[in-house]
Amino acid sequence: MPTTSQALGPTVVPTTPPDTDGSNVDSVYQALLQGVGHEFVTEANVQALIQRAEADRHPVLAAELREWQAPCG
Repeated sequence: MPTTSQALGPTVVPTTPPDTDGSNVDSVYQALLQGVGHEFVTEANVQALIQRAEADRHPVLAAELREWQAPCG
C-alpha cells in the first residue's frame, strides 16, 4: 500500500453550454444528452423532453425526467 499521495490533477466538471436556450426544447434536450442543462427543465417542457428521450431510446434520461416530474412528499 503506498504511503504517499499523488495529486490526481484538476477535476473537470461538465457545465451547461452558454448558448443553451432554455425556451427551446431541442436546445435543452441536447444539453441533457451531455449530462448538463437540468436547470432548464420546467413544468412546461418536461413532458416534451420525456417524449423525445423515449423516441430517441434514451430510457435512463426519460426515467430521470419522470422522477423530476413526480411530486415530492
